[in-house]
Amino acid sequence: MVDSLTLTIVAGASVAAGTYPLVITAAAIGADGQQAPLAVVVTVADTQVPSINFVVTGGHTCALTLAGAAYCWGFNGGGQLGNNDSSVVDPTPVAVVGGLAFQILSVSKINQATCGVAVDGDAYCWGDNDQGQLGDGTRTRRLIPTRVSSGVKFKSVALGNGHACALAVTGTAYCWGFSPNGGFGDGTIGERLTPQESALGLTFESIVAGGDFTCGLTPEGDAFCWGLGFSGQLGDGTATSSLSPRKVSGGLAFKTLAAADKTVCGLTVTGGAFCWGDNSFGTIGDGTSPTDGGAGRRVTPAAVTGGLTFLSLSAGHSTVCGVTDDGSGYCWGYNASGGVGDGTDTNRSSPTRIIGDLTFQRVSAGVGMTCGVTVANAVYCWGDNNNGDLGDGTTTSRFTPAAVRWK
Repeated sequence: MVDSLTLTIVAGASVAAGTYPLVITAAAIGADGQQAPLAVVVTVADTQVPSINFVVTGGHTCALTLAGAAYCWGFNGGGQLGNNDSSVVDPTPVAVVGGLAFQILSVSKINQATCGVAVDGDAYCWGDNDQGQLGDGTRTRRLIPTRVSSGVKFKSVALGNGHACALAVTGTAYCWGFSPNGGFGDGTIGERLTPQESALGLTFESIVAGGDFTCGLTPEGDAFCWGLGFSGQLGDGTATSSLSPRKVSGGLAFKTLAAADKTVCGLTVTGGAFCWGDNSFGTIGDGTSPTDGGAGRRVTPAAVTGGLTFLSLSAGHSTVCGVTDDGSGYCWGYNASGGVGDGTDTNRSSPTRIIGDLTFQRVSAGVGMTCGVTVANAVYCWGDNNNGDLGDGTTTSRFTPAAVRWK
């Protein structure tokens, strides 16, 4: 006869951990009832959901915790997740090896690489390095963060396709990797295996990189772009490339820039959004696209339609997203995989609200998919998920936001 036993269960969110007394009474017909005391031990699962304050996505996705710890997920063919592994797909977040605390991360939209700036100002990169885009003086693939070969202290970094640029704490731009169209901004093309000073004579507050072009924002709010320009992404009124910086036309004062593959968007000091460059999928956001008779490109900044006031902008490969002052997320452009988050696969040429009642701090557009950080520091993703880039533990694409699943 068993006098007592202990039953261990895993608690739901509504049950606190602890030991709970339980008495079971059993009786047979015609017999006195028998009581058996039980001690129910409720435990909390080991999984800890970190508080995230930054997410960035391209061909894969990475996030930073409030303490600066980096996690990545999705496609990992080049080791760009930084977990000392090159498994092709990891559909849930994995910790980046090394224990570094980062202040910013950047991922390539096409190539398989990740870069970040640690809190001490040193830059680190990892992943594919066939074009020298990791900046460590080699073309060797790295599966863990590897320090960029430079004695410069940086405050931000931006990965393009084959090149990368970073901004020193002094405001000077440095670039490395491979650029056949002038993405370095120093009057040359070719390969740089380590950072070289770029865009000589200019001082920047921020820097962004797209498909073999780069843009920088000065302290005065002037935008300059250089490199590949055939789609009008330099914003200077032409559709030509430039080996040196050209000032973006229009006389607008910007506070942030965001670079897609062939499109650039800027946020003015009053919160207005303007875009220029390729408009193949309505990526400019001015309400037109080539499929409805609109222009295929804009060579100077065009106002994003809708009259919305944005706090931030992000540009993926061909999709742009922004967060308004009430925390609502809006996206436009390429949507065949659901990256706009409106529940459809229809491309959008004007800002379209992300479905749901989530309130966002920031939203980051990638390649056919998008992720956002809510005011509760939780991460949700939507769109193309063939490589697990949504981080929900599956490879099922989503047309509306799905919560990232932490191991």
